[in-house]
Amino acid sequence: MPKRLSTAFRASLGAVLAAAAAAGMLPGLGAVADATELKLAHFMSPKHPMDRHIMRPWSEDVAAISGGSLKVRIYPGGALGKGPVAQYKRAVDGVADIAFGLPGFTSKLFPRVGVVELPGIAATSTDATDALWNAMGELSPEFRRVKLLALWTNERQVLMTRKKPIRSVADMKDLKFRVPSRTQGEAIKALGAVPVFMPINRVYNALNTGVIDGVLTGPSTINSFKFNEVAKYYTTGWPLGRSPFFLVMNNRTFDKLSDDHKALIERTTGREMSLRAAQFYMRAGNGGLDRVRKSDKHEVIALAGKALEEGVARLMAARAAQVKALDGKGVPASAILKAMGVAGS
Repeated sequence: MPKRLSTAFRASLGAVLAAAAAAGMLPGLGAVADATELKLAHFMSPKHPMDRHIMRPWSEDVAAISGGSLKVRIYPGGALGKGPVAQYKRAVDGVADIAFGLPGFTSKLFPRVGVVELPGIAATSTDATDALWNAMGELSPEFRRVKLLALWTNERQVLMTRKKPIRSVADMKDLKFRVPSRTQGEAIKALGAVPVFMPINRVYNALNTGVIDGVLTGPSTINSFKFNEVAKYYTTGWPLGRSPFFLVMNNRTFDKLSDDHKALIERTTGREMSLRAAQFYMRAGNGGLDRVRKSDKHEVIALAGKALEEGVARLMAARAAQVKALDGKGVPASAILKAMGVAGS
């Protein structure tokens, strides 16, 4: 059994596979010649941590566990269609069997999932990811057009700037900050800055050339997108939101799989896969901040005292306003927060 799977999971899956084998339900070696291959599309480099540490290991696990009868072939860098925005649509339309993407890029399609992007939802990425799965009853309508394989969040966002350090709310006034979604744009507005929506792969040049003053993103990008080369200051402490990520599968593709392959897909994805991705983001985020802390060319600013309190007050007020607005539009934000177990919801 592949070492990348957790011990408990491997034991559970091993027992299921053993029982299936005994019942003659698993494909024999002769079936490998007719292996089913699934196309997994994403827009990032094949060197991106999510490819190297989550998607690729999963594809290897699927092949190993199935004895080669089911394979997942990864198409990175927009090979099945450029740009991050249309990844979900590619899974819906079947251009890709499986697609990785961010709900925030198509916020209108995912207003319920977007609730996790509000300020102060959870202390850690794993807490936020568990909250998403705990609220799946409220969130599942947004995934009716696909088979949801995984849903998780990154680490807590920080503020990165090129020239101006952010030490208080006053320092944010009128600065242009890249945001990953409309929801997180409201948080930036609450702090006095101007949100600019932009995919993450355009941020490096935009920050380097002064098109934007800063970026709201997780510190894992310090390493994965080399933002340490273009950002000098990193402000932490405010309970900024998190970006959710999904791995989804075309419904027709899933329906055509054998029962054994369906069971394999379901047992190697879901909440457990999501939590592994969230844990990786936390480690990567800590690693990114450690990298710039050790550099004499960068400064990490940990907000405290009045500066922290003022920002928290503004962000929590903004969250309350957004929840009220969503409820008024028929998006059950209050119910979602309650299902997530968010205090004060």
